[in-house]
Amino acid sequence: MQIKKPLSPRMVVWIASGVFATFAPPAFSQEYRPAVDDRVGGEEVYPIVPDEDLKSTSGWEIGALVSVAYDDNIFLSSTDAETDTVLNVAPQIAYRRGDPDSGEGFDASIGYRPTAVAYVDHGSENRFDHEAVALIGWRGKVTRIAYSGAFRKLGDATAETGRPTDRLAFANEVRAGWTAREKITLEGAVGSRQSDYLDPFYFDSRKDYAELAVRYGYSPKTEVGLAYQVGRFHVDGSGKQDTHQLTANIVWQPRSKIRIDLEAGAEHRRTDLGSSTNPVLEGRIDWTPRKGTDLFVNGYMREEASAFYAGQNYSLHGASAGIKQRLGGGWSARLDGGFEKYSYERVSGTGASGRKDSLWFIRPALVYELTPESDLSLFYRFSENDSNDPAFGYDRTMLGVELNHQF
Repeated sequence: MQIKKPLSPRMVVWIASGVFATFAPPAFSQEYRPAVDDRVGGEEVYPIVPDEDLKSTSGWEIGALVSVAYDDNIFLSSTDAETDTVLNVAPQIAYRRGDPDSGEGFDASIGYRPTAVAYVDHGSENRFDHEAVALIGWRGKVTRIAYSGAFRKLGDATAETGRPTDRLAFANEVRAGWTAREKITLEGAVGSRQSDYLDPFYFDSRKDYAELAVRYGYSPKTEVGLAYQVGRFHVDGSGKQDTHQLTANIVWQPRSKIRIDLEAGAEHRRTDLGSSTNPVLEGRIDWTPRKGTDLFVNGYMREEASAFYAGQNYSLHGASAGIKQRLGGGWSARLDGGFEKYSYERVSGTGASGRKDSLWFIRPALVYELTPESDLSLFYRFSENDSNDPAFGYDRTMLGVELNHQF
């Protein structure tokens, strides 16, 4: 029996505007570091749980990541960019026991990573960020129950607010499955995700939801499913929002070197000012065409509550793609890029709305493997956000070096 892991983020996959989109363990392959990202909804984060490709399914993993980068717009300002050199020091510890996809009994993956962030010229902005994740489950002959939880404390500037934004984010879910027949699994889940802002100027939000799903294992390499989710958003500064979402999913791995995970459907949302139906999408393709070459493509569409504007939501559309190429002699090159668009609409109260932003980025890196446990990378990142509101939008360039070591 296979229990489908919740889609993005991926551990994304997590937050940029302060709202979890979704939560899940590391993907088939990962977008590469550095984890610095100013996208609203597509943030990919270096995983802090053990990688799925580890030969051992149990044990501890301890590591550390250190980076130094020049950033020409640390506050994402549209008119008065501030430059600085930023140091990040991030130790991490993780533990894995058991295999959640096979066998019976208990399994767990847990991880924690604090990050010290220091600015050379803006010392008052120094801070500690925190990330933690837990994936705990039990599997019987025909049943499976699992808990997934995540926590983040961040203080970087976001594209939505255009300034440093101290925030907390939580995600929790309990999911149970029962194999009704050999290839059919029935699932039920309840969960919540929440974002809290330390500045009272911003608007906290929480979503509580319940989900029913059926999964059909068409073949060892193909699984399809159908899921219905009902949820309620509680957002400061606006009325409650009720959602009904129906999605279809396919996980297809025709070969060991390619995997397709796609979930698409529609969401009906009722707010103070009416109701609307919008498409939802989470999809990812990972492909290894030959040894030493890895590619990925992902995309997402959804609607979220704004933390910056009272009574407004934003509709988010985004996609990214990347490649990692081994060059030989311990060297490898990485390149990824993408775009996203988000537009605001009033769903409660009165007043103007209509802000629209369009962001794109490109991120090359050159990596050298010092030892099997250590690598050193030189990275560059350029991003540009165009907004119809002159108070927002920015250009940002980063250049730095990063050391990663696993003990």
